[in-house]
Amino acid sequence: MKFKNNILLALVLIVAACGGPKNLTQYKQNAEQAISEGNYAQAVENWKTYFNGQNEAENEITGAEYAEAAKTAFKADMTNQSVDWFDEARWAGYADEEMYTTLAEIFKGMDNLSKELTALEYYYGNFSKDNPEVNSRLFSIYDEIDQDEKALAVWEKLPLEKQRERENIEKFFDINKKLENEEIVDSVSSELLEINPDHTGALEWEAMKYYWRAENRYQREMEKYNNNKTRSQYRILLDELDKVTADFKVALSYFEKLWEQNPGEKYAPYMANIYARFNDEQKASYYRKFVE
Repeated sequence: MKFKNNILLALVLIVAACGGPKNLTQYKQNAEQAISEGNYAQAVENWKTYFNGQNEAENEITGAEYAEAAKTAFKADMTNQSVDWFDEARWAGYADEEMYTTLAEIFKGMDNLSKELTALEYYYGNFSKDNPEVNSRLFSIYDEIDQDEKALAVWEKLPLEKQRERENIEKFFDINKKLENEEIVDSVSSELLEINPDHTGALEWEAMKYYWRAENRYQREMEKYNNNKTRSQYRILLDELDKVTADFKVALSYFEKLWEQNPGEKYAPYMANIYARFNDEQKASYYRKFVE
């Protein structure tokens, strides 16, 4: 009888030894099957059972398994569980592209800008510098936190269609204006106005550019004439004043749009001076009232 009991005990141990890992593997397979069927919540439960069993058996769980489970949890809208499993994957030394784009999306949803940026920068530095969506988001974040040089570096990686998006080109304009990159601002302002004809910053840039070009030329040519009042110099003055008038008219067209947005003291001095140069005292007086 004792011998028989020993045999039964041995059989139980063998079955336990063989059955445990097999059952755990089945949970992993069930999780993967549920994923293929789009049943992500059930897949998460299977992953939990699988991980618990592996931990109890003191078996190794790979970073790739944690990452796969984390992606499943994200699809099941279990973001906290997803982050926990992604952390396990990272601690196991695992990383892949989807892991970090998913983490960035999670942290964006949590409004955690710092962690979102960390995830995106890891992706940018370790996987690809040419992902349009990642780079567009990086550009936006760098602009938001005033990392202007980094923003401009990422801008160079954006495809043309991303650079032409209204939000991106507006940010690019403002960054270069802040950095006093005048040639770039000048080239971008007209492009920006094609996309957004009411963009205040671009309208101001163009208005001031033409205004000061006209006013400076007016002052310069009048000084030349006053210092040398000859017929030839007078003819030169008339030619130059035609150019002054043309530039003032262009400037005025921009100021009129700005005035529609914000009538009052900010733009009135410029408009008053333009009309004074046009010898239109009635309109010049009208705009002077806003600054007196």
